[in-house]
This record gives sequence, C-alpha cells and structure tokens, in this order.
Amino acid sequence: MSGASLIALAATVAVTYAVLLATYFVACFAVLRLNLRASHKRIQGRRETAERIRRDRIQSIKSLASIAAMFGVGHWMYASMGWGIPALPPSAPVYVLSFIASMLLFDTWFYWMHRLIHSQWLYRMVHLWHHVTVSPEVWSNNSDRIVDTVFVQSYWLVAHFLIPVAPAVLIAHKLYDQVTGVVGHSGHEHAGWIAWPPSPFVSVTHHDQHHRYGRCNYATHFTWWDRLMGTLHATHDGEAKRNIARARDASRRSAPAES
Repeated sequence: MSGASLIALAATVAVTYAVLLATYFVACFAVLRLNLRASHKRIQGRRETAERIRRDRIQSIKSLASIAAMFGVGHWMYASMGWGIPALPPSAPVYVLSFIASMLLFDTWFYWMHRLIHSQWLYRMVHLWHHVTVSPEVWSNNSDRIVDTVFVQSYWLVAHFLIPVAPAVLIAHKLYDQVTGVVGHSGHEHAGWIAWPPSPFVSVTHHDQHHRYGRCNYATHFTWWDRLMGTLHATHDGEAKRNIARARDASRRSAPAES
C-alpha cells in the first residue's frame, strides 16, 4: 500500500468519524429537547443515574470511531481497489431502491448478529455492557464494547461489496440509522402512528422492551424478523399501542394551550 493510499484511507475514516460524531451529538441534543417538552411520552418511570449516562456517552464516542473505521475501510476498498459490485447508473429510483435494499439487508444482519451476541456463551463477554443500562437514554445508542460493535456494525464494512449501491446511499442510510437509534434509545415514545402495530416499523417501545426484558425484540428497523421468528415480546403490540395512543392524546390536549 502506497503512502498516498494510506493518506486516502486515513482521511476517509477521519471524515466518516467526524460526520457520525456530529450526527450523534446533534441528534442526542435534539431528542433531549423533545423529551423535555414531552414527559407524557416517557415509557418507563425509572431513570438512569448521571454516572451511567456519562459512561454511555464516553463509550459511544469510542464505538463510533470503530464504526467509522469499518465504514471507511469498506469505502476505501470499494473506491480505490475496485472491490464489490459497481454502482448502478445514478438516478432517483436507483437511489431510493438502493436505500430500501440496504435497510432490509442491514435489518437482517442486525437481527441475526444481535441474537447471536445474546446467546449464553457470548452475552456476558460481548453484550452485557450495553444492557447494564435498563432504562435507555439517548446517549446509550452506541454504548457498546468494541467487540460488540464489530459483531453488529460490521455491516458497514461489507455492505460496500454486497449490493450495487453508491457510497452516498450507504452514508445516508448510516445517518438515518444513527438518528433513529438515538430516538429508539430515548425512553420516550416518539415513533407515532407509523409504528402502530402490526406496522413493519419499530417503535421506541420495541427497543425499550429489549432493554427491560433482554431476549426479545432484536431487530432495528422493522418488526418482520421478530414476528417471523417468534422473538417479539408477548406484550409488545398492546404496550406499543397504549404508549403511542397516550402520546397522541396528550399532545392533542396540550395543543390549544400552546397555540
């Protein structure tokens, strides 16, 4: 590998990390503001300690560096070494379909890797750190040990080689995943009617239950795999409906006072 190639790789990783880190902080502060204005949307009564939140924030900053490294290496191998399937000619339909394909593929990858690290022989060694936080906060989204991050987020390394998608679509998907992950760890039901069961889209309740109960609700974008494999928590649909309806009704009652 030449010196120029090393510089290009380092620059790609650095830029990716800067973008992910900025998105993480902007999303966290934005959702925190929403939470302050929407206490009626809180799912659990308990809250994590300031020390636990600080722990999660510091670890998330470290984990995002690992994700950036995997994404950057994948992009560099695709762009500089010609690995993978060439991207289709650019057009709006191609971008939209590629984005949807990446979401479906990542949801499958995430579901099965997430189930794997919940297996008895990997959970304590790999994933327990993330689940010490039982009542997730926005800063919890990327609070994973490095080996945990490699298991679940390595999709961003290999995705460049699996589908004929422009790197711009992958970074757009990753930023979408970053923002929705923060919302999913917010502890407040912000999803709204788009996630009304049996909607294919996950609600905040979906991942909140995962932190409370453990071995259930493994997917990240959609509920299909959990429904198909019988890993959706038995109370999920009822609780999600109650939380979404409560948030809607409270918002309606407060609307005249705010106008």
